[in-house]
Amino acid sequence: MPNIIIRDRPDRFGKTRSEHERNIRREWGTKTLSDEQLDKCKYLEKRIGRNRSYINQSEIDKVR
Repeated sequence: MPNIIIRDRPDRFGKTRSEHERNIRREWGTKTLSDEQLDKCKYLEKRIGRNRSYINQSEIDKVR
């Protein structure tokens, strides 16, 4: 997947993976995670807390 660089809005892009995904879906109309993976990502963010800013896809796929 190509990297997307947004230069004019650095503070609005989000701090967590789910916020990134939500903004990418809204701004670009594409998905990097499926809906199921997004739900798992939100679950992990609540469970781990806000101290980790980014969750890897391999960690998301381990959740049942």
